Amino acid sequence: MAERQVVVAGAGNAGLCAGIAALQAGATSVSVLEAAPKELRGGNSSLTRTMRFSWQGSPFIAALLREADKDRVEEILDGRSGYSDEQYVDDWLRVCGDQVDVALIESIVRRSTETITWMRDFGQRWAPRPTPLPGDVPIVLDGGGQSLQDRNFARFEQLGGTVFYDSAVTGFEKTADGRYLVHGSGPAFPVIADALVLASAGFEANTGLRERHLGEEWGDVKLRGVPFNEGAPLAAAVEFGADTAGNWEKCHTTPQGVELPDYMLPGQMHKSHGLARYAFPLGVVVNRDGRRFFDEDGGYSNLTYVTLGQKIQEQPGRIAFQIFDDKVVSAGSLPNGYLGDPASVTVSSIEEGARRLGIDAANLAAEIERLHSGRTEKRLDTPPFLFVPVVCGLTFTYGGLSVTPGAEVRGGGEPIDGLYAAGVIVGGLYDQGYPGGTGLMAGAVLGRVAGTSAARHSIRSRGGEARVGIVAG
Repeated sequence: MAERQVVVAGAGNAGLCAGIAALQAGATSVSVLEAAPKELRGGNSSLTRTMRFSWQGSPFIAALLREADKDRVEEILDGRSGYSDEQYVDDWLRVCGDQVDVALIESIVRRSTETITWMRDFGQRWAPRPTPLPGDVPIVLDGGGQSLQDRNFARFEQLGGTVFYDSAVTGFEKTADGRYLVHGSGPAFPVIADALVLASAGFEANTGLRERHLGEEWGDVKLRGVPFNEGAPLAAAVEFGADTAGNWEKCHTTPQGVELPDYMLPGQMHKSHGLARYAFPLGVVVNRDGRRFFDEDGGYSNLTYVTLGQKIQEQPGRIAFQIFDDKVVSAGSLPNGYLGDPASVTVSSIEEGARRLGIDAANLAAEIERLHSGRTEKRLDTPPFLFVPVVCGLTFTYGGLSVTPGAEVRGGGEPIDGLYAAGVIVGGLYDQGYPGGTGLMAGAVLGRVAGTSAARHSIRSRGGEARVGIVAG
């Protein structure tokens, strides 16, 4: 039976940040357990590219950029001077709903800048965002999530950490001496750890749990993420006595092109982003009945796209249509994925688009007339018109574990000794909506603190002295 100081369940960004932080804090035997095979490692983190963080001034952004882009910082920022903690918290709370842990969110935001600096110091770099939409975070991870994860794995292993693949955690228990005996399937088990960090996502890939918590209509939803997040570690923690938090009936969803496959795999980041349909504020969104069901002008798309994804799932046939006129198309405002979508149609009239895509033409015409009579700033009046069908893609679930700002898992309202959590398995961060880029950021912040705390716990339990590190915020 293997023994480790720190064991981390899950090799996404949050889990690897935990592993890196644990090694930096003085732990010498740290293992990450990953359910996926090595050739498919990376998790949902490998399919994204945005981290939302607080920042002030161009010198900070310039320090994050890859060398080739450092001289372009003023152009990249386009007049923006910063993004304060207050703005960040306001954006987060404004779109998320009431069922969130405000203190935890505020603590994540306060630590976002220092966490980004920490990631830069171990090799992460950023690049200008291609074809930004209004309100977008101006820079994204250099190489996207796939490169983020490649750099995370490299740093973790350089520090002496080990990764066990095909090793899914299915349960754990406390031993008589207060350590954790971790069970599962694969080469890593059984394993004993002084401290355990759960960073293994939610239950988004589990059809039964989706139907149980989200509703029957979510049983056959397409995943915008990987198929390995079955929720077993989350269920094991609840069985162990961990407190839950967050809205278990909601999830992160996005409007996607209808060519979205049943799930995505690491290495398909560009395909994933090519299927994103986030330019809806530039047009009108209707359902198959020809009715508008969503306020396209309700905010920047990176603050409202998840709400649109959820609402698409509630529409007839679970499909919607984004419509743009030639003013938008000819201005080059749409991302390339829109123009190359084989399911989209370009037509000379609204009625023709409705007929070709099976939309109620009379209702649609009435909706457009109401739109024009009520608001003059958005008009669909310049042919040809581009009709783009979109579906809902599920990325991750919101319900999870209750944790302190120090990433300690609560049980009975109090921290459970030696048990930590980070990433999507943490509940209380989202309720209704989702501000783009906060998932990776929260995972990094809580992963860092979880790893540091786990290492300190292990070293203290062995009578040693931990290195100084950031714990709570």
